[in-house]
Amino acid sequence: NYAGITWSNTGKRKILIGWMSNWLYANLVPTETWRNALTIPRDLKLKHVGNDIFLVSQPVPELSKIQSKPVIVQNIKATNSVDLEKRTGNIKFPCRLNLSLEEIKDFSLIVSNDSGEEIVVGYDKQQNQYFIDRSRSGKTDFQKDFAGRHVAPRLTDKSKMNMTLIIDVSSVELFADDGLTVMTSIFFPSKPFTKIDLKSADGAIIKKLAYSSLNNIWK
Repeated sequence: NYAGITWSNTGKRKILIGWMSNWLYANLVPTETWRNALTIPRDLKLKHVGNDIFLVSQPVPELSKIQSKPVIVQNIKATNSVDLEKRTGNIKFPCRLNLSLEEIKDFSLIVSNDSGEEIVVGYDKQQNQYFIDRSRSGKTDFQKDFAGRHVAPRLTDKSKMNMTLIIDVSSVELFADDGLTVMTSIFFPSKPFTKIDLKSADGAIIKKLAYSSLNNIWK
């Protein structure tokens, strides 16, 4: 539910930028000097999956110009809660997380602060859905439909999974399975989020995780 702007680069490249909001609450968000924000630019492509053709989108490669050198961690087993800061050495927002799994299992990434507020992003194997749950993300009572758990289907049956998350101070953008499933969610915590924890009741193993902080584009 966002309005998109596309343009072409020499006729060979399609890029999308979208407004991160929803007509249900666009004028009600609890902000003072702005009402909306834009997604990161995304490359658009067509991809065949079986007999179907899907439009996929992924972060533009130019994003790497404002990324820090990735911190890479391998074979993270999430039998209990795993504090990613202890694995990566530091967590700062905005940031980018790239994850890959070689076996499909339930897992969640919990972005939180010390006030008990959190936004949860993950995959539900039984429902075959990705989800973003912002029901406890901070200020949610300004509109009845804002809080809740929002889902999107997994559109491939491949045995391996990859996911990219772009997490800012008030938004998260999810790109799964090379951009086949894409979700965007805004949130309004009462104080900044500072932690990311990985959880899995099924003992999911993150084969590879790469963390990068993102620098401001404004000088």
